[in-house]
Amino acid sequence: MAGKLLLSAGAGVLLFVAWTLWGTGIYMERHQERLARRFDALPALARVPGPAASGPRARFDPAPGEPVFRLRIPAIGADHVVVAGVDDAQLRTGPGHYPACDEGFDECIELGEAWPGGAGRVVVAGHRTTYGAPFWDLDRVEPGDALEVGTRWGDFVYRVTEVQVARPDGLQLWVGDDVSELVLTTCHPRFSADRRLIVFAELEDRR
Repeated sequence: MAGKLLLSAGAGVLLFVAWTLWGTGIYMERHQERLARRFDALPALARVPGPAASGPRARFDPAPGEPVFRLRIPAIGADHVVVAGVDDAQLRTGPGHYPACDEGFDECIELGEAWPGGAGRVVVAGHRTTYGAPFWDLDRVEPGDALEVGTRWGDFVYRVTEVQVARPDGLQLWVGDDVSELVLTTCHPRFSADRRLIVFAELEDRR
């Protein structure tokens, strides 16, 4: 009897591990396919979305979990649709873009969001292990590598300037509007949330 219980418990653990490592990846892959279709169907915009103070705002107010742009990291072969929001539900479907705190998201930026191609820091978070692990190899990214961003208002290239490892309570990711940067953040090391791996990149070119 005890042996059967141990075998059942062992099988349960193996199933849980399989779901965590592979099942969640299939879940994200299916969502990414759907998100890619929805992103391709979004209307084109003539300008970078921004606050009214900077001029007429391009209408782009994605709901939580909606596609916002495509992120490619050639150095590690990553290509993902980034969604609006960084809550658990959103990060299960792909990397998430930190939104402004007036948009009804749980996790947000008090200073307001920034968008690719515009002023400010565009901050994107992603899983390192589960749910497809979009940032699994982010530690291989080095200064000088390109980050390519495709949006409905243009395509942009950011160049990596710095890679840091920091404690979660020591993150200083939000800055004013005097920069045009893209920041990627994920857990570090793999299978741990003890620290955060952060990649900083500056806007280099619009295609």
